[in-house]
Amino acid sequence: MGMSASQARLLSITARLNHVELETQYLSNAKIRLSDSTQKASDKYVAALNKTEYQYNYYNAAGDKITMPLTGAALTTYGELKNQYGLINSAGQILVSETDAANFQNSNTLEEFLEKYGVLGELGTGDTIQVINPEYEPAWDDYYKELEEWKAKEPDPNSEKYFTSDVDNELYKKFRAASQSCYNNALRGISSCYLHVLAHLMMADFEEGGSKGYTTTTGDYGSYSVIIGWNYIYGSAIYGANMTPDMIPVSEEVIDPTDIIYAAENEEIKQKLLDVFNDPNADEQAKINELLMNNYYFDESGNVQLKTLKQKIIDMFYVLSNYQTMGIDYNSVLLPLLATFQQDMEFAFKEFDEDLYNKDLADWEAEKPHEPTVSQYIDEETRAIKDLDKAQWYVNLWHRMNGTSDFKAGFGNSEDYIAGNGWASKSETDQNWAVLKDGDMNSEEYLKYAIENGLITLEQVQFVDPSDSESGIEQAQWTSIVFSTAQDITEQKDQIAITKAETEYNQALREIEAKDKEYDTQIKKLDTEHNALQTEYDSIKSVIEKNVERSFKIFS
Repeated sequence: MGMSASQARLLSITARLNHVELETQYLSNAKIRLSDSTQKASDKYVAALNKTEYQYNYYNAAGDKITMPLTGAALTTYGELKNQYGLINSAGQILVSETDAANFQNSNTLEEFLEKYGVLGELGTGDTIQVINPEYEPAWDDYYKELEEWKAKEPDPNSEKYFTSDVDNELYKKFRAASQSCYNNALRGISSCYLHVLAHLMMADFEEGGSKGYTTTTGDYGSYSVIIGWNYIYGSAIYGANMTPDMIPVSEEVIDPTDIIYAAENEEIKQKLLDVFNDPNADEQAKINELLMNNYYFDESGNVQLKTLKQKIIDMFYVLSNYQTMGIDYNSVLLPLLATFQQDMEFAFKEFDEDLYNKDLADWEAEKPHEPTVSQYIDEETRAIKDLDKAQWYVNLWHRMNGTSDFKAGFGNSEDYIAGNGWASKSETDQNWAVLKDGDMNSEEYLKYAIENGLITLEQVQFVDPSDSESGIEQAQWTSIVFSTAQDITEQKDQIAITKAETEYNQALREIEAKDKEYDTQIKKLDTEHNALQTEYDSIKSVIEKNVERSFKIFS
């Protein structure tokens, strides 16, 4: 059986009702989404109301107040009536523009730095001042060098040049001939034989057949005495060979108080004495031994002095008599001492050529270099400062970047550097500054972010007593300040952003309200249609139900 027209219409109405209900639900959801858009527009507007910006305020040359967005450039660029600030990074370095950095790098001195900002007049426009003559110090350096070289050439009175040779020295020949046999016996280990030599050198100091007591050179270490007499003369090889008479004039020369003969100069021996006495590990006996064997001794003031030959003979006599109890080895220590003494005796009896020495001394003194006549100071023309305020600004910047000196670090190696005019306290490895790129230097957002996040702090120039009342250049100090205390920096609402956000907010509201009305209109139309369809649906459904009921009655 086919579907009746009423049934077909009922199905059509049912489908349309479902579609109308679905579309109504969609529009209801769209209205909900409009409220979300309203919240977003409201949040954006509130954020704009809360947003602030930093403003920099200063006065121009005409006295007009200028307000502009705060940037690094606005804060650090020179202005006649502006306070001078510096942006300081976490390393304590001042941040400078690319231009200021290039000017500093291309300047060796403060004057060169100021020149790049056009604040100096021509040479000679300033006062004439006195500065250190650059030729002064080199001239004196050369003089002192020549003086040291001249002193090193001083004739040495101990030089062999000024003494006669042993061929012409009768006293030394007599000593050598008389002492040879005893010296040879000493070399074979008979130490007492050399006591005979030493006694012969002293015999003119006591009567024949007699003796005399002597004190050694021991200073604070007590008295070490010896007795020397004719008992050491009798029985000696020198006496047996009848050479004692030849030793008498030698002895007389040794003990003559009017013509004192000194032991031989010997720097190596002197240094050995000093080394022993300065050695914290040396015991007292070692010091006594060295003092008695050495050609030198310490005077009452503690200074090293050369012994007389007579005192040297007395000390050696004591050592030869007591070397075993003193702990001195005969072969390794005593025999070299005797050999040195034999050589010293040759030097002691040589005749000094005073005429030759005096001639060489006079020639040497005639070559003494003359002191320089170069003036320590010379006049120098200076350049006048044309703009004191601007000059002060860049003087302050230079010293913050470079340190207290007017000269850049390392400039001392330059040929233009004048010693005494100043010296840099910092070097490039301890740099006081860093470059802030122009993009960041001119960015409001960068500076605001850096300050609010503690990446940058502020320093302000504060002045103390003037250093030069004539030039007007003052002593300046860079002092750390809290950002909020800077009087020429203010914080205010961003009116442009607020106006823009308000316009956008109102526009969004109008669009949302219009859309909401449009949705309401569509929903009303759908409601009207839905009601009509529902009424028709109910009517048709009622007809169909009555037809079905009648059909059942007919066939029942």
